[in-house]
Amino acid sequence: MKPNLATSLIMLSLVIAFTGCGAKKEDKPAEVTIQANDGMKAEDLAESGEALVSPYTFMLADRVFTMALAKDPDNKKAQFYKTFIKRMMVLKGIVSRIAPLARAGTPEQLADYERWKKQFPDSPLKTFLMDGPEDLTKNAQIVDVLSDYQNALNDFRKFLKANPDLELTLNLNPHVFEKEISSTLANSCKWERNPGWEQNPDRLRGPITVVCDYSAAAQKKINAADVVAIRQITGGEMYLMSLYTAYDISTILEISQNQQLKKMTPPEVLNYYKTLPSIAKLRKEQTLGLIPELGSDFSAAVKWAKQYQYRICPKGEGSRNQRSGFLFKDGLCVNPNSKDEANLVRLDQALAGIFSAPILNADEEQVDEIRTNIVGFFANPPKDLKDLLPESVDAKGRVTQWADKTFGGLFPDGDIGRIRQN
Repeated sequence: MKPNLATSLIMLSLVIAFTGCGAKKEDKPAEVTIQANDGMKAEDLAESGEALVSPYTFMLADRVFTMALAKDPDNKKAQFYKTFIKRMMVLKGIVSRIAPLARAGTPEQLADYERWKKQFPDSPLKTFLMDGPEDLTKNAQIVDVLSDYQNALNDFRKFLKANPDLELTLNLNPHVFEKEISSTLANSCKWERNPGWEQNPDRLRGPITVVCDYSAAAQKKINAADVVAIRQITGGEMYLMSLYTAYDISTILEISQNQQLKKMTPPEVLNYYKTLPSIAKLRKEQTLGLIPELGSDFSAAVKWAKQYQYRICPKGEGSRNQRSGFLFKDGLCVNPNSKDEANLVRLDQALAGIFSAPILNADEEQVDEIRTNIVGFFANPPKDLKDLLPESVDAKGRVTQWADKTFGGLFPDGDIGRIRQN
């Protein structure tokens, strides 16, 4: 599935806004009043919360969605936005929390940090980012924040998985999605050709009727197809987060600052690693075991999309606006080539348990096969990455002997030596 960039930005713009919204002060939009009080119905509160979904006010929207769900726990729009926003709520007070790290950096880094805080425009977002303790004193603690972010992502994924037939109409905030709304407006008009146009294109006569429907320009519909795509976007982000948050990186950060390693030979570097009590211990909160589930979900999504191409990609890959009014307006098109099909088959085999994976040469050509247990590896990952160190390497860094020939159980036959040793 290949959603376009604009659609992905609709899904991710609130997250991306964290990194850029403080770069400059923007013109303030015309004053808008949004009502939210306990006297309102749940559906009205959900609509008010939706109007507050923007980079500067999402934390206010979160409060309103909480109010809506208190009145109606089953309100799908409030559930959708509440679980989507949860990842950003994890970052409350983050600017204050990283203050010790900023002060421990170079004078230039500290100056940049202080300048960024000073130039950040006054807004609910500034209060949200600044209101927190100064508790992150080590770079490795950032992994804890990422882990909380990942857990919030997973809650959103689980909501989507529990609601596969979700149907919603989202009202886009015009101050956030101005370009997307303008694009929709530009594609909202159709004109009718007069009789004879096909036969005599150089002699056009008679009236031309132009019909423009702007009524839904600021709306995006979501149905089962969009839910599948959103879930895969979320799953892809979760996969990366699972890798980033699996191990404690404290020692790795110390190793990266050891300038003496640059002067050592590969065997000397390996001996240095062996002297360390640990290299990276598995975190209790790690979620590597979720990766096979994410893979199964992806495989099922691709097969589902292939089955319903006539509905979700009726005009074929590359056609624009073929799902007009929906979140993924240009279609959810799957047109895999033979290599993609082979990779999907291989993914299914890997998810089923021990399977034969190809061994490739330097030219990426298959020369042999080796039995691999990826699911087992993620289900029972190494407790410390030090356990995966080779026994010895040569002067070029090539492994000459492995301490664990199964590489943590990834190669159950203990024949990792058959793979090129770099």
